[in-house]
Amino acid sequence: MQKISPKAIKVWRIREAIGAAIVLLLAVAALVVTLFVWDAFPWWISLILFIIFAYIAVVHVWLLPGLKYKYFRFQVSADEIRIHQGIFFKEKHAVPLFRVQNIDTTVGPLMKRYGLKGVTLKTSAERIHIPELESDEADMIRNDIRKLINENTRRTQ
Repeated sequence: MQKISPKAIKVWRIREAIGAAIVLLLAVAALVVTLFVWDAFPWWISLILFIIFAYIAVVHVWLLPGLKYKYFRFQVSADEIRIHQGIFFKEKHAVPLFRVQNIDTTVGPLMKRYGLKGVTLKTSAERIHIPELESDEADMIRNDIRKLINENTRRTQ
């Protein structure tokens, strides 16, 4: 089983930090409204938002990206693609190559900055995503899967 790029941890942490910053801004805004603008606005709402920020900052920014990376594995074989993922709830997907209808690579602004791409496989029933691979490796995997699908198609005809 193969692992994704270790750079994925940084990308996931930055994404979660952006979300945590938004919650922090909401908490500060709620606190300002509570103290200076609207006396009827309860003070405990800003406290709840600060607790949510602390939870996101500790768990989602620092803990979960490393665990998500540790427990994500994938394997491309001659007849199927296997993905093992999940921290608390383990998921195992096995998709036969003859069912794959579309293969895409995805790139976001953060992924582009770190030289990463994701590979998405679509079947009629589900969508499988292999996140944050090195850009060259993602292109190679996409091309290998296309070749395997073409070879399997030729064998069945």
